[in-house]
Amino acid sequence: MTTANLMPAWGVDHLPTLLAHCRQCGTYTFPSNAWGCRQCGADTLAKVPMPQTPVLRNFITLHGDVVPGLTPPVVVGEVEIAPGVVEEALIAVADESQLTLDMPMEAIGADPADTQRGLRFRPLEAQR
Repeated sequence: MTTANLMPAWGVDHLPTLLAHCRQCGTYTFPSNAWGCRQCGADTLAKVPMPQTPVLRNFITLHGDVVPGLTPPVVVGEVEIAPGVVEEALIAVADESQLTLDMPMEAIGADPADTQRGLRFRPLEAQR
């Protein structure tokens, strides 16, 4: 697999390239600054944009304190950002009634200066 024809599937200009793609085995790794491929360990990684529209695989509302500065309740989801790569992230919705499993998501940054740790997702339909 080559990475030349991969295009961002999300259209957010300020977010950086988030994944690494192994030139040896083709596996995606997150984050893009990983030391090596999570599958084969090779250090032949190339930074690439998300190869697919993120998909919500699961979600839950947390009502207790999670971390300082994050006021509950918050919705946390498991979002598939590439084949075989599922990340837990905050979901930017008022409540989980707006969500369904397998719905397309859009990556958004909570703060343009903090793009990796502040990565959040929202339903793709929320833009339209």
